[in-house]
Amino acid sequence: MSKEFGKYVRGGPPATEKFNMSLPPIRPRLYLMPLVWAVSYAMKWLRLARLHKVGVKGLKPPYTLVCNHNAFFDFFIMQAAIRSRRANIPVAVDGFIGREKLLRNGGGVPKRKYTADINLVRQCRKILADGGIYVIYAEARYSLCGLTGELSPESVGQLAKRAGVPLVTLKCCGHHILDPYWGDHHSRPVKRTQAYMTQLYTAEELEAATPEEVNAKLREALSNDDFRWQSANRVRNKYPKRAEGLHKPLYQCPHCMAEYRMSSRGARLFCEACGKSWTLGEYGELTAEAGETEFAFPTDWYEWEREQVVKEIRDGTYRFDHSVLVNDLANREGFVRLGRGRLVHDLRGFRLEGVRDWDGEPFAMEIPAVRTVAVHVEYSYIYGQGRDCIDLNTLEDTWYCYPEGEDFSVTKVSLAAEELYKSIKEGRANA
Repeated sequence: MSKEFGKYVRGGPPATEKFNMSLPPIRPRLYLMPLVWAVSYAMKWLRLARLHKVGVKGLKPPYTLVCNHNAFFDFFIMQAAIRSRRANIPVAVDGFIGREKLLRNGGGVPKRKYTADINLVRQCRKILADGGIYVIYAEARYSLCGLTGELSPESVGQLAKRAGVPLVTLKCCGHHILDPYWGDHHSRPVKRTQAYMTQLYTAEELEAATPEEVNAKLREALSNDDFRWQSANRVRNKYPKRAEGLHKPLYQCPHCMAEYRMSSRGARLFCEACGKSWTLGEYGELTAEAGETEFAFPTDWYEWEREQVVKEIRDGTYRFDHSVLVNDLANREGFVRLGRGRLVHDLRGFRLEGVRDWDGEPFAMEIPAVRTVAVHVEYSYIYGQGRDCIDLNTLEDTWYCYPEGEDFSVTKVSLAAEELYKSIKEGRANA
């Protein structure tokens, strides 16, 4: 194992065996379900989660269930929502580390993030043809700041139409407050979360809708801002360290405009460059400790950062260029330390070049911006000894890139990838 990264990371060369992405999906084994049901209902009861159902009376599988994604707690509420039914769920390949057999028997389908994988479409069709429930977490990652992200893939509307079965949504509110992606992996003492399960289309209604109409309705149904929801519903978060880690998504100071100098401690967020500080209140609202409060909610701050990135893209100055440590995830055995390299992200997309540790041979990956609807990033990654990383995927490889130094933010890279793709798409639409 690599001393630099710890468990589940070893030195090269990598194993020749890779994840078999084309294995037929397994309907969740019945012997596993009593435990799944017991835990899901217990978690729902303990958190006093409220589940509202709209238009699903009499609904039976097969159907497609599209959900928003804020925390691991989403899975418990999803299972409680479908009750005693069994569902198949695409799972990112790092979820299979050390437990592939268990996950496959539990209905998990391996997926490399943000790749156009025809195998996944075939598996979806098989699951639905066998009378199952196919669950899609359409953002393909946890929300970075409590806002619903972009649908990925964009073809989910087309997939839903071709499936020929009802389309159902599940929107969970409050799960980002309960267990934020940027947090310390400790659940907050938050109760009274809410979830809404809605039949968006019957199979007959889908026939008359266009894929674009389906996508638009999905975006509307899943739209959520957890901090605004928390404030409006007066859901209290008494956790004394509730702001620790919030500087990960909120990396730029709106007062002095400095980047990568934000920090957090307890319930406070502060800029190490100019000294300005803010308090995250028990109901999700931000308050400046002196002077103007620029943003009422963290989500407003996050979207302001997006606007700053858009400006850099428009004037051609956006660029991320860093030395990185690269780990390759080949199969369930874990990561292989690939080597050091240089990762560039600019208006063209991602380019990674480096040298392998074990034989000095070069490695490279290039993903054009036109193919990057979004990129997956990790904060304080469990398999990276607490380092932030950028996860690059092709159909064959998954490389976790750990930038060296401190003058960077993986959040900014994530925002830039999304906005670059949008700018290309809009440019083509207006051409």
